[in-house]
Amino acid sequence: MNDDTFRDHMENPWHCGVLHNATVFGSLRNPTCGDEVTLYLKVDGDVIVEAWHQARGCLLCKASASILCEHVDKMRITDAKMISHDKMISLTGISITPGRTGCCLLPLQSLTKLIDPFYQNE
Repeated sequence: MNDDTFRDHMENPWHCGVLHNATVFGSLRNPTCGDEVTLYLKVDGDVIVEAWHQARGCLLCKASASILCEHVDKMRITDAKMISHDKMISLTGISITPGRTGCCLLPLQSLTKLIDPFYQNE
């Protein structure tokens, strides 16, 4: 990803809004900074058919939620479960200071919370 793509995710988030036919949804909030991410997933078997988000807070958190939803769209749950913190940070394509990693990782933490029950049933 390049800076222009990141900027697009930041200014015009992709997959943003409520997914009304979601199989699962849930929110996580970072009490330290106030960022909040709600993810909506439509899951069919072991595939995330659609991923949408509503993110409130800083632009990094919003862009990261957008990037993550784009990345996991049509992905197997088992593959989504393997997304590491380093991978999530690298998906942004920008340099993130240690103090801002929580903003970037909140969407991934929300995803992990949602897919853990599916992963445990396999």
